[in-house]
Amino acid sequence: MNRAFCPIAALLLGSAAPSAAAPANHGMTGRWLADLDSQTGLPTDIYLVAEGNYSCESCTPPRHYPADGNFHPAGDDRTEFVRIVDARTIVTRIVQPDMTRETTMRVSADGRTATYVSLDRRRGIDGLLRTEYVARRSAAGPPGSHAVSGTWQGVRYVTVPEQLRTSCFEESGDGLTYRSGTGYSYTARFADDPVPITGPYNGSLNVSIERASPLRIVETRRQEGRLVQVRTYTLSRDGRTLESASYDPSTQTTFRVTARRQRTRDLTCRAFAPAP
Repeated sequence: MNRAFCPIAALLLGSAAPSAAAPANHGMTGRWLADLDSQTGLPTDIYLVAEGNYSCESCTPPRHYPADGNFHPAGDDRTEFVRIVDARTIVTRIVQPDMTRETTMRVSADGRTATYVSLDRRRGIDGLLRTEYVARRSAAGPPGSHAVSGTWQGVRYVTVPEQLRTSCFEESGDGLTYRSGTGYSYTARFADDPVPITGPYNGSLNVSIERASPLRIVETRRQEGRLVQVRTYTLSRDGRTLESASYDPSTQTTFRVTARRQRTRDLTCRAFAPAP
């Protein structure tokens, strides 16, 4: 289970008080903050915890190992453990080069909903980042399995830290510079060769961009040649809102969120107070 890696955190867009001076001819240049009330297209999770074992068919890659509180390989350079807390609760902890995340998934007493609370500790960021997410059961697990077993449809992210929802863009005539609140960035030219995304963990993620129209930019991300995401940014005509649609080929889902400009000229995307 890796639910705290939320689409909003990946998109890094959203709502804040719009600037009174947000002319459309500035394009996407500005600082943006994700609006939790605008999210649609959340994914489906499929878990099975039974006979001391844990399975996540919807994870990338899928996970299958004992729920014994010991770390197990979770794909590439990640390890993960699962611990059963009680009849309705499990805890997972995933460790990767740029982040450690602990997620508590608790099923409601009636078994219809589940709440995920994740605590991230990320490289270069002081304090913990807390994310809360709610899902609704769409299918039950097999008889005798743990309460988390079954199929869960995402309902909404209840809370997401500002750092995970903030992004900055600087648009030029021939390209775009992107920065995130967690320290990732790239500068690319339209219809040019892919460039690497740099940041706290310099993996093999590359990005290319295309201008589909004066108000629309399409971003394609690949890892070692494999398509991992196609993201489309659409700016409103008044330049105050920005919709982002992110297609995930592994789940064939498209997550959408709307954004508004913030009242700031700071495009570093790193001015955040430490979490309490």
